[in-house]
Amino acid sequence: MLAVWLLPEFSELEAALALEAARRWERPAYTVAKGRKGTPALAGSVWTPTYAFPAAPPPTVLVVPGARRPAHMAQDPAYLAFLEEVWEGLEAVFLGHNAHLFLAEAGRLPAVVAAEGETAEALGQRGYRVLEKPFHQEGKVYTTRGGLSLLEAMQDWAKKAVVL
Repeated sequence: MLAVWLLPEFSELEAALALEAARRWERPAYTVAKGRKGTPALAGSVWTPTYAFPAAPPPTVLVVPGARRPAHMAQDPAYLAFLEEVWEGLEAVFLGHNAHLFLAEAGRLPAVVAAEGETAEALGQRGYRVLEKPFHQEGKVYTTRGGLSLLEAMQDWAKKAVVL
């Protein structure tokens, strides 16, 4: 089961790409957030998540789209508890354009990542080795430059293409 984690002010593009990939692979998918009320997105839309943390079925794949202030969310005990609860059961974790900052703050980001721009700069300052490529896999974590790079990483993991 694939879960798309909607942090406040998340990237609609990245969330939609992940959900569309799951649909085309005929893999069950859902959205999850801290609560069931509408979650605002970067471009101004509001999405109602399928599940709130306590009720979400355990995912095997977690997609975290980029968001406005992802590192800030790792200071919330509810976000950290959900991550802790699902982490061991995950086969893969995909990070959107700056979701790395959330996983870094939560202490689960690998030492080598793919990132660009402000995200690459912030991670470099924290001692991470940043690669200039669309995505990088380290263990179960796929870091990406975001956007279509997220879809490329998901296709690499699934060994299946998604024709848009």
